[in-house]
Amino acid sequence: MPSTSPISDLIVFKYCLGGLTERSDLLKEIAISATEENLTKFSDQVSLFSGCSHHRRQIIVAKRLVEEGMQAWTSISQSNHHVLWENLAFGINECFMKITGCSRSLTHQDFECLRRIAGCQDLVSQENFEKMWCWLYPVAFNLSRTSVNAMWASLLPKWMEGFITKEEAESALQGPGGLQDPGTFVLRFPTSRSWPHPDAGSLVVTYVGSDYTIHHRLLSLDFIDGSGAKEMTGKPLQDMLLEEPELSRLGRTSLSH
Repeated sequence: MPSTSPISDLIVFKYCLGGLTERSDLLKEIAISATEENLTKFSDQVSLFSGCSHHRRQIIVAKRLVEEGMQAWTSISQSNHHVLWENLAFGINECFMKITGCSRSLTHQDFECLRRIAGCQDLVSQENFEKMWCWLYPVAFNLSRTSVNAMWASLLPKWMEGFITKEEAESALQGPGGLQDPGTFVLRFPTSRSWPHPDAGSLVVTYVGSDYTIHHRLLSLDFIDGSGAKEMTGKPLQDMLLEEPELSRLGRTSLSH
């Protein structure tokens, strides 16, 4: 039976067989003219042909990611080919807070992490911006979810220190005499996962295991969605984390930049 979707089966197959770069290019091209409904149908087709539903969320947010990214760059750059990092940072902070719907702004530590992801110094090109945006947007979109947003907004305790690398998370779990107690953990966003990678924007819990080694566990969207479903029974995501047998105490990062 021929496809009823305006996005052809050939594009579906190309997406399923392509690498991250090919998928990114395809989605950027599709998102310009496709509707949200088109993208939802496309995500269903990709799930069907690939036998995997993990790509759906990144496909569904493609139109908003591309359009809001173009608007942000146009507004910040004022048609210039390069912008100063300090000017970009101000505009990015506004965009981030708007997407998350949270009053917590980005810190110097967060911006240093974003600068490394963008691969730039004082001057930022559109290519640098797009690299950073493809990482930041899925994170901000995830933070807009009620259960995760509450943890980001919380300062006492501070469930999320901000944007930190895998190495910084591991360092945070070191005490004066070695590793902290088993069950100590910190939350982070994987800096190596950018849109349209299926794990872009996901949370990772880095913790000290009972074997006194550091482990990294990706929190699946099913786990996070489960916390959303349980909000009706008054069980937030942080309580669900502490119910996990290998997690017992929130650690703290202490970084100096």
